[in-house]
Amino acid sequence: MNGEVFLIGFSGEEVELLRSALSGIEVHEIPRGCLNWTLREVIEKKPSGRGNWHERKFLVIHGDNETIKFVISKVRPMKLGRVIFVSTTPISLGRRLDDLIREWIEEDEYFRAFREMKRKAAERKGPYLEV
Repeated sequence: MNGEVFLIGFSGEEVELLRSALSGIEVHEIPRGCLNWTLREVIEKKPSGRGNWHERKFLVIHGDNETIKFVISKVRPMKLGRVIFVSTTPISLGRRLDDLIREWIEEDEYFRAFREMKRKAAERKGPYLEV
């Protein structure tokens, strides 16, 4: 299977678990020193260093749709906590990692709030609105 995975915020033990679970896919950590790099530079240069410097966990998938599906299907059951899954796009490859991380956090918070709102709406019963 073609593709690569890049990690931020995972402990050394979690990185090894992911490498084992994702056999056939290269798994790299992104060190803090890459914040000013574009995502393309990170993917091309594959810098060495630890990626456990962020309080959130980001799993960046660089590959086709089959790779994305495979990675998500292997990682979700591992119960590694709150993981933000992202895939590379032609536009994201040209953007700085620092900017992307902020955007990924905003998107994650938005979608989590949206899912919670939908869950609460489904719990309400009756024809009346709660005011």
